[in-house]
Amino acid sequence: MHRFFARHGARQDAADLVQESFARLAGARAKRGAAIERPEAYLSTIASNLLRDRARIALSRSLARHIPIDEIPLAGHDPIAALEARDQIERLQASLARLSPKTRSIFLAHRRDGMTYKDIANQTGLSVKAVEQRMSKAIAHIDRVLRHG
Repeated sequence: MHRFFARHGARQDAADLVQESFARLAGARAKRGAAIERPEAYLSTIASNLLRDRARIALSRSLARHIPIDEIPLAGHDPIAALEARDQIERLQASLARLSPKTRSIFLAHRRDGMTYKDIANQTGLSVKAVEQRMSKAIAHIDRVLRHG
């Protein structure tokens, strides 16, 4: 389970996600009052749902922090604000550079070019689900880099 979470972009939080997965499995088992027929499959579904929830939260945080370019005050003569803005742009560019080329192009196609997941899927030959997963991974990665430097 730890490797599963680490492979899917949750390396830092993998131990917590493993614990949450087993806690949810135990809770489901207690709720049913009977043994779950295929606990491995059930646990796998829980883990996938946790990653999906995590990506959805990261996306909502990202959208909540989004400020339209028209509303950004110009740095003017404040050198500290200019340095902070430049630093944030450099961190964003560095985080994009660390994404795989395919994930980066999917992220930019959606965020910069305004393409839908379906259009991106048609263009890349991936499924819509695969596009969603790559977007979730990219958003979580960028959010992590911007929050933790």
